[in-house]
Amino acid sequence: MSTPQAESAGQVESAPQVESAQQVESTVLEAFRTVLGQDVVAPDAPFAALGGDSMRAVRVLSRLWRELGVELPVHALGNDTTAAELAAAVHAHRNGRAA
Repeated sequence: MSTPQAESAGQVESAPQVESAQQVESTVLEAFRTVLGQDVVAPDAPFAALGGDSMRAVRVLSRLWRELGVELPVHALGNDTTAAELAAAVHAHRNGRAA
């Protein structure tokens, strides 16, 4: 639960820790599907090939921040980045390792 002090300071409470890399990848795939308007997204399909651009990259990363509590820089999701690669970066970031 957020405290009034955290809300007034604009702080966002972290989402609960996701326990597995598979769960992280599932969340990333769902973000790709929703933001890109795709019914199916292969984990190895490049972001740009699915219709991704810089504005959609920001939306995907914002969604991952809200759902997984991880804040990645925009360059983490480039044109050639796949959902599997982004999921690995998110999982590594959540576990305190560089991707």
